[in-house]
Amino acid sequence: MFENSYVIVAIICILVIVSYGYTFISQKTKIPSVLMLLLTGIIAKLVLSYLGYELPNMQTLLEVFGIIGIILIVLEGTLELKLEKSKLKLIRKSFGSALMALLISSAIIALIFKLILDVPFQTCLVNAIPFAVISSAIAIPSVMSFSENRREFIIYESTFSDILGIMFFNIVVQNSTFTVHSFSWLAIDFATVLVISLVFSMLLMFYIAKSKMNIKFFLLISILILLYAFGKLVHLSSLLLILIFGLVLNNLNLIWKDRMNKFINLENLNIGIGQFKLIINESAFLIRTFFFFIFGVTFTFASLANLTVILIGIVIIIVLYGIRFLYLKYITRFQLFPNLLIAPRGLITVLLYYSIPEEYSIGIISQGVLFFVIIVSSVIMMIGLLKSKETDVENIEQSSEEVELEINPTDSDINIS
Repeated sequence: MFENSYVIVAIICILVIVSYGYTFISQKTKIPSVLMLLLTGIIAKLVLSYLGYELPNMQTLLEVFGIIGIILIVLEGTLELKLEKSKLKLIRKSFGSALMALLISSAIIALIFKLILDVPFQTCLVNAIPFAVISSAIAIPSVMSFSENRREFIIYESTFSDILGIMFFNIVVQNSTFTVHSFSWLAIDFATVLVISLVFSMLLMFYIAKSKMNIKFFLLISILILLYAFGKLVHLSSLLLILIFGLVLNNLNLIWKDRMNKFINLENLNIGIGQFKLIINESAFLIRTFFFFIFGVTFTFASLANLTVILIGIVIIIVLYGIRFLYLKYITRFQLFPNLLIAPRGLITVLLYYSIPEEYSIGIISQGVLFFVIIVSSVIMMIGLLKSKETDVENIEQSSEEVELEINPTDSDINIS
């Protein structure tokens, strides 16, 4: 069947069409579309196995889609963010939430691994970090219908979590102990990426405004992915580059000066950025579709048939949401629900898991634990989305009643007045 090219093309097109349907269903029911894609991948694998087809190892393909996906999804989220003085408090809270949850969750999960296994703490920490990172690939698309304040908190928090998680992972893998040198390298890393991001952003803005070509945007995406890949090869925090680039493009009012109008037509630039956003949104949707479908296809039920795997997964879930609850309630004092429940694990967790060097690999952290945590955290997020939907409906009904009372006052109200 898979030897026929037309069959493969038809399957790809059907998958994209089905994914659009899942997005529509998700908007109506608040069931994350990625869960439906995962389930579709699992069912597809079972059907193919029943028909006698053996699928090849798709881990490399999964990683490629994951790398491209995290770039596009973070860029998609940051292109929706506005930097304003009134939002500095929100940014601080989201950054603090991402940082503290990452560090504390990683440390506690690593200690649990240390108690179970007789391996060095650094090895345990390397394996723990992927579980402590919130997946922006799942969180960002799921909260687009939220109010602006709640939506931006989740976008900032999940994006910061991805960036900090990758940086923390690289530091732990490359340093057996934390020294002044480690933190010096981190500062140099940040400064280098910041300079590259700003220079690159200005060059791309000039290109978007000046180019007369109709095929310019995938060139920009290719350059972005190339810079990300090169940065990863030299151990820079490449995802920070994507974040800064998106923020610059969507906040031109903060950097734009009248004298720059001599070099760049602002109207052409804004039109180009609008078109770029559209391309990014469509591309992120496409890559997300293939990634989570393939991840479902690669899942093996045997990996969940182990009681130890289930117990470890449950403990990890308790740690993750317990720490999140304490931080949101007692430190940030930010709205607890549904933010407490919007902390899924997904694409970035898979990428970091597959990036663990062989010398740090521990057998107990199998694909089963990985899949268990991703599924359970996504289901918890679905509950949060449904709770948010119920709250929004109650608020609308309450507002309608208040308006009706104002328009049609009761007799008692008239007598009192």
